[in-house]
Amino acid sequence: MKLRTWSFAAAVALTALVLPSSQGASAAAVPSCSDGSVCFWSGENFSGSSWEWTSRSGYRDMPPFLHDHVGSAVASTRACFINWSPVEKRDVFNGDWRSRYLGDFGGRIDGVGPGAC
Repeated sequence: MKLRTWSFAAAVALTALVLPSSQGASAAAVPSCSDGSVCFWSGENFSGSSWEWTSRSGYRDMPPFLHDHVGSAVASTRACFINWSPVEKRDVFNGDWRSRYLGDFGGRIDGVGPGAC
């Protein structure tokens, strides 16, 4: 009985030590993006070619290298990601980020605009 209790306590202690450090590592890996902007990368984990869209520039089509091919993104403003065919929109909020976006809406995104969708 003591062995089972000790094993459970050890597992709880190990979990408490491992979880915070792995969460901290993920948050530390997210790059910054200028205030009022959304930063896009062609590759996952913020790699590859990048482009910075600013909210004051209004709606913009994605550059050819990112059209239907956004691997990751970081938002420092409110924005609307748009796919035109079929029409589909995604609200993005200040502080949002995705390190793996290509298999999701990043594989369909055609443009980005300011504010809510």
